[in-house]
Amino acid sequence: MSLHPQPSPGRSRIVVLNRWSDDFAAYHRYIDHAAHEVAYVCTPDGAAALAASRIAHLERLPDFLDEAALHEAVRACGAALGGIDRLVALSEFDLIAAGRLREAFDIPGDRPAAVARFRDKAVMKQVVAAAGLRVPRFVALDEVDAPDAPALAALRFPLVLKPRAGAASAGVRRVDTPAQLAALWPTLARADHECEEYIEGPIYHVDGLVADGEFVIARASRYVNTCLDFANGKPLGSVMLDPGPAHDALLAFARDSLRALGLDDGAFHLEVIRGGDGLTFLEIGARVGGGEIPFLFRDLYGVDLYDLWVAQQSGDAARFAARAQAARAASASPLRGGFLMLPEPVGSRFVEAEVPSGIAALYRAVLPKRHHGFDGKGGYDTILARFRYRGASEDEIGAAIDATLREFRYTLADLTAPSRPGWPRGQGVAQLQSASAAA
Repeated sequence: MSLHPQPSPGRSRIVVLNRWSDDFAAYHRYIDHAAHEVAYVCTPDGAAALAASRIAHLERLPDFLDEAALHEAVRACGAALGGIDRLVALSEFDLIAAGRLREAFDIPGDRPAAVARFRDKAVMKQVVAAAGLRVPRFVALDEVDAPDAPALAALRFPLVLKPRAGAASAGVRRVDTPAQLAALWPTLARADHECEEYIEGPIYHVDGLVADGEFVIARASRYVNTCLDFANGKPLGSVMLDPGPAHDALLAFARDSLRALGLDDGAFHLEVIRGGDGLTFLEIGARVGGGEIPFLFRDLYGVDLYDLWVAQQSGDAARFAARAQAARAASASPLRGGFLMLPEPVGSRFVEAEVPSGIAALYRAVLPKRHHGFDGKGGYDTILARFRYRGASEDEIGAAIDATLREFRYTLADLTAPSRPGWPRGQGVAQLQSASAAA
């Protein structure tokens, strides 16, 4: 099935899938709505967040869970536009559906098989391992029928149990003993989970964008604590590595991983563990990294990764060429950055906070509104605090994160009884390992 009658010269017919209700829904910054015909399929929150003044057509859905309804909404957009030339989807949760829609309507871009290599954690490790790169030993649970199956028994505890298509550590659990695995077994949708050996060592992330198989811009960073720690209530930090052998090795590993997985054009977020045997692939997403990562690229280097990625997805070659040229030039910048995120103190209400002064590298602090109630649904955005840093070196950023942890003070009240006295200031900030520690 195709929706490709000829468009007007120089104009593309673009459909955007949007579930975002924040600043990332500002597609008018990335697509010239006067030069192209742009239609949207949105959730209610996503529709309310749109700021474009010229929208050719809008379809609203309660959510994107019903793919048949999503299919019909895209068909309606195509009918309104007279065809579809490009489909844009930026949320990791929409990439698989977008691949199926492109296949169904014969729209250029990533198809389901390509997307699966970046959404299915078992598939991605199979592909990367076949290319000769190190991955944790793992088992896709749909391949075994009992927790004591030989394939699982061959793995070394502790294990990490993951949803195969999960994101942001949602549903990830550490399993320390066979008895724990046996207890969890009846609760698991095995077709949706995989289990891998836990590897001790620092975790890194590499973020950037590729075009024609080469980096446009990329940076390697070291996590301080882990995303799983953050999901379990501990702070999460990140420090960009200085130029040098460690940074170069991570970029080389990223390049090899991307080539193995077949990502020639697009954004990526790769996570890597450095264990006793060297670098080991953890997982990858064909998307812009979350949390503070896109803000750091924008603030330090003037590079909007979403702008680049939308230009690729929408087929705007001229816009991409100009933005990519600037990004390649910016990649030579010696500036380094990092972030610190303090998780939601669920069940409490934000009263006030005192952001540390005198920390030169700390350039941005994002706090919740006064009296905000923490309900556990804040993700990486509406949390206790978010801090961004920039400076001349990895050591400077690490020291600034440590100083923030020592000096940040805040007051909370009980969510169910806001009139009660505030809790002790600074509660919980000492749960981060030193950001300055060698890794």
